[in-house]
Amino acid sequence: MWLVTFLLLLDSLHKARPEDVGTSLYFVNDSLQQVTFSSSVGVVVPCPATGSPSVALRWYLATGDDIYDVPHIRHVHANGTLQLYPFSPSAFNSFIHDNDYFCTAENAAGKIRSPNIRVKAVFREPYTVRVEDQRSVRGNVAVFKCLIPSSVQEYVSVVSWEKDTVSIIPENRFFITYHGGLYISDVQKEDALSTYRCITKHKYSGETRQSNGARLSVTDPAESIPIILDGFHSQEVWAGHTVELPCTASGYPIPAIRWLKDGRPLPADSRWTKRITGLTISDLRTEDSGIYICEVTNTFGSAEATGVLTVIDPLHVTLTPKKLKTGIGSTVILSCALTGSPEFTIRWYRNTELVLPNEAISIRGLSNETLLITSAQKSHSGAYQCFATRKAQTAQDFAIIVLEDGTPRIVSSFSEKVVNPGEQFSLMCAAKGAPPPTVTWALDDEPILRDGSHRTNQYTMSDGTTISHMNITGPQIRDGGVYRCTARNSVGSAEYQARINVRGPPSIRAMRNITAVAGRDTLINCRVIGYPYYSIKWYKDALLLPDNHRQVVFENGTLKLTDVQKGMDEGEYLCSVLIQPQLSISQSVHVAVKVPPLIQPFEFPPASIGQLLYIPCVVSSGDMPIRITWRKDGQVIISGSGVTIESKEFMSSLQISSVSLKHNGNYTCIASNAAATVSRERQLIVRVPPRFVVQPNNQDGIYGKAGVLNCSVDGYPPPKVMWKHAKGSGNPQQYHPVPLTGRIQILPNSSLLIRHVLEEDIGYYLCQASNGVGTDISKSMFLTVKIPAMITSHPNTTIAIKGHAKELNCTARGERPIIIRWEKGDTVIDPDRVMRYAIATKDNGDEVVSTLKLKPADRGDSVFFSCHAINSYGEDRGLIQLTVQEPPDPPELEIREVKARSMNLRWTQRFDGNSIITGFDIEYKNKSDSWDFKQSTRNISPTINQANIVDLHPASVYSIRMYSFNKIGRSEPSKELTISTEEAAPDGPPMDVTLQPVTSQSIQVTWKAPKKELQNGVIRGYQIGYRENSPGSNGQYSIVEMKATGDSEVYTLDNLKKFAQYGVVVQAFNRAGTGPSSSEINATTLEDVPSQPPENVRALSITSDVAVISWSEPPRSTLNGVLKGYRVIFWSLYVDGEWGEMQNITTTRERVELHGMEKFTNYSVQVLAYTQAGDGVRSNVLYIQTKEDVPGPPAGIKAVPSSASSVVVSWLPPTKPNGVIRKYTIFCSSPGSGQPAPSEYETSPEQLFYRIAHLNRGQQYMLWVAAVTSAGRGNSSEKVTIEPVGKAPAKIISFGGTVTTPWMKDVRLPCNSVGDPAPAVKWTKDSSEDSAIPVSMDGHRLIHTNGTLLLRAVKAEDSGYYTCTATNTGGFDTIIINLLVQVPPDQPRLTVSKTSASSITLTWIPGDNGGSSIRGFVLQYSVDNSEEWKDVFISSSERSFKLDSLKCGTWYKVKLAAKNSVGSGRISEIIEAKTHGREPSFSKDQHLFTHINSTHARLNLQGWNNGGCPITAIVLEYRPKGTWAWQGLRANSSVEVFLTELREATWYELRMRACNSAGCGNETAQFATLDYDGSTIPPIKSAQGEGDDVKKLFTIGCPVILATLGVALLFIVRKKRKEKRLKRLRGGGICHGLLGWGADTQPH
Repeated sequence: MWLVTFLLLLDSLHKARPEDVGTSLYFVNDSLQQVTFSSSVGVVVPCPATGSPSVALRWYLATGDDIYDVPHIRHVHANGTLQLYPFSPSAFNSFIHDNDYFCTAENAAGKIRSPNIRVKAVFREPYTVRVEDQRSVRGNVAVFKCLIPSSVQEYVSVVSWEKDTVSIIPENRFFITYHGGLYISDVQKEDALSTYRCITKHKYSGETRQSNGARLSVTDPAESIPIILDGFHSQEVWAGHTVELPCTASGYPIPAIRWLKDGRPLPADSRWTKRITGLTISDLRTEDSGIYICEVTNTFGSAEATGVLTVIDPLHVTLTPKKLKTGIGSTVILSCALTGSPEFTIRWYRNTELVLPNEAISIRGLSNETLLITSAQKSHSGAYQCFATRKAQTAQDFAIIVLEDGTPRIVSSFSEKVVNPGEQFSLMCAAKGAPPPTVTWALDDEPILRDGSHRTNQYTMSDGTTISHMNITGPQIRDGGVYRCTARNSVGSAEYQARINVRGPPSIRAMRNITAVAGRDTLINCRVIGYPYYSIKWYKDALLLPDNHRQVVFENGTLKLTDVQKGMDEGEYLCSVLIQPQLSISQSVHVAVKVPPLIQPFEFPPASIGQLLYIPCVVSSGDMPIRITWRKDGQVIISGSGVTIESKEFMSSLQISSVSLKHNGNYTCIASNAAATVSRERQLIVRVPPRFVVQPNNQDGIYGKAGVLNCSVDGYPPPKVMWKHAKGSGNPQQYHPVPLTGRIQILPNSSLLIRHVLEEDIGYYLCQASNGVGTDISKSMFLTVKIPAMITSHPNTTIAIKGHAKELNCTARGERPIIIRWEKGDTVIDPDRVMRYAIATKDNGDEVVSTLKLKPADRGDSVFFSCHAINSYGEDRGLIQLTVQEPPDPPELEIREVKARSMNLRWTQRFDGNSIITGFDIEYKNKSDSWDFKQSTRNISPTINQANIVDLHPASVYSIRMYSFNKIGRSEPSKELTISTEEAAPDGPPMDVTLQPVTSQSIQVTWKAPKKELQNGVIRGYQIGYRENSPGSNGQYSIVEMKATGDSEVYTLDNLKKFAQYGVVVQAFNRAGTGPSSSEINATTLEDVPSQPPENVRALSITSDVAVISWSEPPRSTLNGVLKGYRVIFWSLYVDGEWGEMQNITTTRERVELHGMEKFTNYSVQVLAYTQAGDGVRSNVLYIQTKEDVPGPPAGIKAVPSSASSVVVSWLPPTKPNGVIRKYTIFCSSPGSGQPAPSEYETSPEQLFYRIAHLNRGQQYMLWVAAVTSAGRGNSSEKVTIEPVGKAPAKIISFGGTVTTPWMKDVRLPCNSVGDPAPAVKWTKDSSEDSAIPVSMDGHRLIHTNGTLLLRAVKAEDSGYYTCTATNTGGFDTIIINLLVQVPPDQPRLTVSKTSASSITLTWIPGDNGGSSIRGFVLQYSVDNSEEWKDVFISSSERSFKLDSLKCGTWYKVKLAAKNSVGSGRISEIIEAKTHGREPSFSKDQHLFTHINSTHARLNLQGWNNGGCPITAIVLEYRPKGTWAWQGLRANSSVEVFLTELREATWYELRMRACNSAGCGNETAQFATLDYDGSTIPPIKSAQGEGDDVKKLFTIGCPVILATLGVALLFIVRKKRKEKRLKRLRGGGICHGLLGWGADTQPH
């Protein structure tokens, strides 16, 4: 609402201008609102406010009183810092040490004050902290609270808790709350054996206190309703802070806790944390406020704790504008915007003084948030502060207001000009003032009205300048004339004028008569329009003006009359305008002169009280009628009360019948007529000599208190009062002026204020007054300083011995009589009633000594005693802490633990006799013996609270007692305890421990039981600890446990790291515990093959038969043994697809040269590392080709005559071509021809025969052949001799031999023949009966005309020996070709050798290789119920494989096929194998329900046994019995599950299904919720008959049975189909496209 008011005011009032006014006041820390300090330390408080340039800093009390220095108690430093010095309790002064202060900062900008600062001293006072014994139920929560007295609760906080003198670290079961409480969760019996103490610390003195020791009583659980142990109450907390709402309860079953806010469950928010200690809310927000309910429930009932949390937003004040500079008479609006919690109050201050509303200042708004100043004056300048207060919090902001004379002034204007008609022109006028002025325009003294051709606009610049434009569009002649701009604001006005001429025929506007005021200036404008004209002249009484010094005619035609005179200037004036040389126009105007009144001077004569006074006010001139009035101090004087005013036509007299002080003031005579109002002011001073209103009288002042020496005077002028002081109590000899300091001041009524009376203030004081009227007056008085009772000496602490006398002394001084009273604690000591006390008082001159005698001192005297000194002027107190020392109480002894040969004792020292415990003695003996035969443990350190007694005998009864000592003496013996030792843990380790590595990941441990005499009971089992001792291991033992089976034991440690050294220890245990471990012995798991190949394998061909292979070592972590060396495996890859013999070279280096490689041959290379265990993983295959070389000789050569002059030579390609054959060269020589060089013939590499013609018949020729590659000509073939003949017998030029081919391809067997006549060719194939069968031609076989036999799509049965016979009349010739058809390999025989939870190891025996070397194996596997197969490629050298990362407890199907150059062979029989593990099951030994109430049930899911495979999901479904719809939820086995929002008093059905990779297990149960009152409900009794149950069962069972049969039938059909499919796979023979060569898919 205040914002709306503010906007309305802005709209209706002049706007003040915010501007940088050089404000230099600010707050360093305006949040400082409380300072608490220790009286023994003192405090320094810097002023929160400051400024620049330098400021004057002063401190005040909240009452507004200046503070003053008190020697050695309070001092304000020159830099504005307030210091309070350390002081004793007797010097405490609430006026100084417990009061509200504020500080001010002042400079030219103004004066600001800080919020009130509460300064409070805290001094040492006696207090104790206590902890009470508590009870709890085993498994529940126990709560200990540290009880701190309310008087010091504000300053003392809990810093820690101790358990048996050992500090408790909050963890596990122990928690310390924000409020200092100790929570123990899951309470156990052993918690009752300890003592608990809290440690507190005083926030300001730093003093720490330890509480008494409290004990916990623990009982076994018994069914009970919940009881709130620790609740919370309503509280207010700052936003952004953290709050803890404590809530915990006990009961059995253990109560469940539910939190509600405003009746609803807590919203989901990460800021809310539920802990065992309660609810913690961090980063508080205001919306967190509300009613919180902690509801605790178990099956027997419920309870709740309720409280209101109020979150408070800190107050924040913003005052706008921050800086304002405006003019006098402006309206000022200050707005105070607040954020934060409501219910605050607002106060306004100006220059630290409270602002009170008056006629100029109003405070508005619902919360007084708006300050409005109307017609602001200079006195309203200064610093304004808005203070908002809510309870103990205060916030403020301030603004600086500067008010100045804002009379407008023209700062920029227009000049005279000439324009043409229709020529647009604009005039500008700029003015400054405060507030910013408004500008108006006039033409020839007539206001300009806005219309279509006259427009104005006005705006204010950032510096406060108002700019106004007059825009004239399409000007006419009538728009010419004198334009005037007038700037006005609430302070005054200013104007400027100039002529604007518009061209056109000149004329003069009608001129109005003018009234002028005599004595003032008047301007008369000649209202000429049109231009040009020659001149403007003025005439009066036909005389050309000016004709005297008071007349001025300006060029623009304006006539100015200065100091107008009625007789001379009144009359008719003529304005004549010469428009042509002989033509003029004129207009006249009449000027009437009004004469203002003229008051003759008058003075007030000196006046005294009681005189008559007559003052006339005479008007000597002025137009009649004249009205005369009188004012005093601005107020109209009305006749009456001794004042009479008599008025006549031109005079008025003021008559006072009896002058008094009230007539002092300024008197004004005001005369007014039609012309003006004038006034004359004079001051009346009534002089009165000084006189006493209150005379000083002798009085008493109390030391340390404030005192006022009364003296009050009046007179006029007001008298000046001076106080003088003469020290001493005798006759005053000489007075000296009293120095006026902060401690001593003169009050406005002239009394002397001494704020803090000191002894030096005693003496005579003179009050002297003077005002220059008459003689001075004075009066003396004597000030006596009375000393209040003060304790000057007493011991702070002292010690007494119990049973001995003790005296306590206390010395006091002050005015007599002094009474000294002694108190013990808060009780006054009366020696007449308590004979053990005696009090004696002695007067020693200036001091009184009181002695309290204790006869004798007792334990109860260990308290604070206080002596109180009292007299008529005050009271003081001295605190004495008396400590009575005595021998200590015996310790409370308890048995913490009993073993076979030792026991552990713990004790608590309840009372130490007020003297430090110096030691303890323990004595023990056999129960049957006397204490004369005791054994002792003496001089136990006082810092120890437990001890072990050793060398006891098992199963024996002992008596034990204890003493404690301090410097006073020994305590009585403690209560005697009796204990029995128990069975002992084994004293000896297992014997003959041996380790035998079994595999690379297992070690067999064997040992024998400990010696019989060291077993100390029946050995129930053993713990085997093993750890890796390799570098980098953590050195921690892993422990496995096994049951004992006999005197000799064996255990195998599995899943160890390969080739790692392990240390093993063995411990035996019986019912009493675990015995010592055997000495650690070490063994190393067997070496294994490296699990990774060498890295960075590279191959480089050097020559045609040399290659270099290099690599780097595999990662050391994958060697799994000692690296013995490397093996390089390489084999050739022939053009026909066959592999050469696999070779390997072993080396210890990381580089090897392969020599003797086949030339120009592709090689496959792999490198592996090997250890003692064998070869590791091979590297990926790397391919390399050796370089070309000259070829070898042709593999065979034939030469046959083909005619009388020609022969045919044929040959076979070289067995080792060593490159790409480019051509063949045939050599022919005749030894008897005489030709030295043979003839050479060349053929293409594809042609393997050549006919040589032009030979001589009957002459022998020698023929041979050589192959040529890019490297050159190779070795020649054998030389054959041939002779051409006329009739050539049949000869076959093709060659026999072995031909190898993959199956299903076409094969050509060549049989080219020559002879004359042409031979006939016939093919036969040898049969198994050693007979040859002619080869018949069919769709599979074809014989070409050149004798070549074509076999299409050869099969295995096409293998065999084929004979080709060529016959003619001259003879025959034959060749035999052995055809080998390669087929895919036969199926391997696959078996399972080993299984684990995540792996299956397979072995196999390969089948026949099909005539081609096996290149690898393809292993396929899938989950039993899936047809999704995964493939793995395995090296040809492997005969076993381990499938890893398999699902636990799952059946898998596996099949294997071999692969050679032809392809993949037949698939092995599919085998099935199962990984270890089974489906989950619920343990019958576990309780499913841990808690049930009327609406909730808590389930324990840890009863699920995972069967060796991790549980992946648990699904729970539940429903009320008799309903159909199930409610479901998912959970995991690691947490408890709550079933919520259950119906009260209802039976429920529950079914659970837990699944892992092996399958799912089911469990069902029934449970009932409790009634609303926590009672149980009866079991369900069936309301139906037996027949109805059968019908219901039949109705439900029939669909279930039918569904089951359907599923079974579907399963059988699917199984049959599956078997058929497997048979097809196994009988197909080929696994086409099963895998590309080199695939390496790993199992997932």
